[in-house]
Amino acid sequence: MLTIDIRPIKGILFVRLKGILNKMNIVKLNNEVLKFQEKAGIKNIVFNVSELEDIDNYGKHALLKSFNLCKRNHGQSFICVLDNQKIVKKLQPSFQKNEVVTDELTAIKIINS
Repeated sequence: MLTIDIRPIKGILFVRLKGILNKMNIVKLNNEVLKFQEKAGIKNIVFNVSELEDIDNYGKHALLKSFNLCKRNHGQSFICVLDNQKIVKKLQPSFQKNEVVTDELTAIKIINS
């Protein structure tokens, strides 16, 4: 099961994911996040995955699609992990170190700098 909380705040789309992001439910992420991102022309996105229990390669690919869309829109993307080391290990090496931050405030500071 995957729950998605989406909140656009001051030009940044915050997406908080909870549960499991895998082949079985990436359609939900694509329908709720990617379609919104494309329609609204979102440039900056922050995924908070601190409450994810698991992620597979399909889930990582879905996040990468969103990151690529932001890059095409000349924006920035970040993944907030807090202290979820299990997810950090699964995300490496698909994401660059500068794309993974500990919290949402750090991402906001980088985007606004």
